[in-house]
Amino acid sequence: MKKLLLGLAAAATVMAVPAVTLLALLGVAGTAIACAPALGAGGSLSSSAPMPAAARLWVAITQSACPELPESWLAAVMAQESGFRPDSYADDSNGGTWGLFQLNASIWQQAYGAPWSADRNHNGTWDVADPEIHAATAGRYLCGRLDGARRIRAEHPDRASTRELTELDALVVAHNAGESRLLSYPAIPEVTAKFISNVRARAAAWSTPTIAASTATVVHPGCSGLGAVGSVVVPPGTPVDVATAIRTSMSYVGQRSGWRRLCDRLACRAYGFANSGYISAAAHWHAISTRGRSHPADRCPPVGSFMFWATGTPLGHVALVVENDGSCEPDGIKVVSNDVFDDSTGNNGGVYLVTLRQIESGYVRADRYLGWSDPVCTGVPLPPDTRHPAA
Repeated sequence: MKKLLLGLAAAATVMAVPAVTLLALLGVAGTAIACAPALGAGGSLSSSAPMPAAARLWVAITQSACPELPESWLAAVMAQESGFRPDSYADDSNGGTWGLFQLNASIWQQAYGAPWSADRNHNGTWDVADPEIHAATAGRYLCGRLDGARRIRAEHPDRASTRELTELDALVVAHNAGESRLLSYPAIPEVTAKFISNVRARAAAWSTPTIAASTATVVHPGCSGLGAVGSVVVPPGTPVDVATAIRTSMSYVGQRSGWRRLCDRLACRAYGFANSGYISAAAHWHAISTRGRSHPADRCPPVGSFMFWATGTPLGHVALVVENDGSCEPDGIKVVSNDVFDDSTGNNGGVYLVTLRQIESGYVRADRYLGWSDPVCTGVPLPPDTRHPAA
């Protein structure tokens, strides 16, 4: 019964995002393991990758905890381990594994500092099955595993695993079978070999090939994105990082009232401020532009940035970018915005997850787009324990 309740809670989390189609997981045939010394295959996550929409946020959160790991590779591992099911559980002789990345009890305890059954946010779901908590914890764990694999490779440059596996392949071995298996490679369990093959195939298939790794530059330790393009600079003193801002912003999606004409406050609330510090989005854009923190007319904003529009009124409009699939197309850029569908839904200051195409198809005009900016806010920082939607 507990597992069923966890599953229902996870499903509710996914379905809280409106107007999103959950795509079925597509099986990909395995391929031979290639010999390469680099980190390995993977890059920005393609918009066509067959995965639930909510899982793109989970991938971004994982990457924010370990920025070296490519998004498409993380998505491939998540698919292999759990099929993107946050409440996935597998029993085994060692006591079982839980969650998106199937972490066992001892690994979870070490990485998270609390047992499987912990529910620190009191939402009725074990934290190990809470997708956002699990993703952040798994990112820290995978970074540690990557360091361990690199250490072994540096100490044993002539081992077959060092010569024949990429660092990401070696990380799969360490994660799935233990770091000691890198010393016995190619004698590894069949299930581990299959794991490597499946992950490599999916990571390659789900990558955006036209985006070079160097274009996904992240300049702030917490910055990450769903298909990160370009870079966003979070000013010193901002209460939270990009990954936290995205989580907070997404948690407002589905609220039906309370944000009418408060777009500027909503954008900065995600970054831990009570308000933006400006009288309107229009004033905000003007101030940021004079400080050299804006990118006028650029229609390919990075995740975590603010997009601004003139509206024909003194207020203007701003929205927070939570996804850019790398294509820079209007359907591949998603923002969290207030008011957009209020007329059709009967809401009064509702909060919505919309594509750039949707927001510019009636709410704001594409020809009045001003540009994007770094997330600069000068308002009053919220106390740490109030930086959530109820604040």
